[in-house]
Amino acid sequence: MSTQGFEHVASAKLLDGAVIALRKLTLADVADVVRLYETLSDDECYDRFFTAHPAHLQTSARSLTEPSDTQYALGAFGSSELLGVASYYIEIATPGRAEVAVVVAHSEHLRGVGTALLRRLGEIAKNNGVHHLVAEVLWENHLMLRVLSETGWPCTRHLEGAVLHVDIDLDAVTK
Repeated sequence: MSTQGFEHVASAKLLDGAVIALRKLTLADVADVVRLYETLSDDECYDRFFTAHPAHLQTSARSLTEPSDTQYALGAFGSSELLGVASYYIEIATPGRAEVAVVVAHSEHLRGVGTALLRRLGEIAKNNGVHHLVAEVLWENHLMLRVLSETGWPCTRHLEGAVLHVDIDLDAVTK
């Protein structure tokens, strides 16, 4: 399974009519990713990282942007500012499955950035041999649940405690 290809920049139109650029993140984007993480509120950090104060943001950002055969990270840019990140990590033990995560700057919520990122990442994942995107989402993370719903993709959901396990079947997705 590969995470190659899709190096070109795509664009997406947001709900407010703004057009953003979607492109693969590289090591040159580490500082922007750290800045994005640092703008998140404690609640937003908890929703994304399951902790209010994630340690080692620099290390996480670097790992996210390093070239890898098992992950892909996509950034949404308005002008030259990083608005959000969506990424997947291929589950080595379960070929064809990848865990997905999305984070969007607080000031960019409810504009469609997360949905645009996830839709594009799904296309890339499918073309790279991923059949299922899976996510663990806190049940109170209504913004992420909204993003997942707005894609219109078929998925199954299973609640375990406070965590909703979501499985998106990319083979059933039609354009």
